[in-house]
Amino acid sequence: MSAELPVQSIAAIATVVAALIAGAIAFVNLTLTKEQKTSEFRQAWIDALREDLAQFLAAARAFTRAIEALHTLGPDYDTKYPLNISASKISELRYQAAETFSRIQLRLNPDEPEHVELLRLLRRAIDEQNAALAAKATDIGPTMRAIEAATSYAQPVLKREWTRVKRGELPFRVARNWVAPIIVMLSVAFVLFLLAGKFKI
Repeated sequence: MSAELPVQSIAAIATVVAALIAGAIAFVNLTLTKEQKTSEFRQAWIDALREDLAQFLAAARAFTRAIEALHTLGPDYDTKYPLNISASKISELRYQAAETFSRIQLRLNPDEPEHVELLRLLRRAIDEQNAALAAKATDIGPTMRAIEAATSYAQPVLKREWTRVKRGELPFRVARNWVAPIIVMLSVAFVLFLLAGKFKI
């Protein structure tokens, strides 16, 4: 025995369901828009971090080579050997490394173990440089190895952050993979219910 619903009841139910669906769609759209903007900010952050790392590591390498030249060839090496870096350029490189390191430090998240480790490796490279400069060392091997270790570690960190951007933030994935399909299924189910129902006036 099939139940019959008054048309007025169906109209009221349809209004409520349509309002719920519209609200859910608005929520999904808001979530997707917000998380898209978050992903854009994260992409900009990755680009800026990559640029800062490149500047820091390039300056660190050049500064280390200049230290080697200074301790091997003597204090007036830049006049005797014109291809070497001048004293003013060395000072500029040191300032650039310090400035970009500060920017990197501010960009990295102290709650992320990978970011903490990357910062530790960068500090180690700086410590090795300072030690070589203070000891007037001609062997720059330890410093260059420290710089290479930081470079190697930075690459997968940047890749993981890029993967996170491609995947999208968690609310974005939930809205895209679960909420949106559920809304579609509920809408289809309600339409089928209306088409299959028997109503009385």
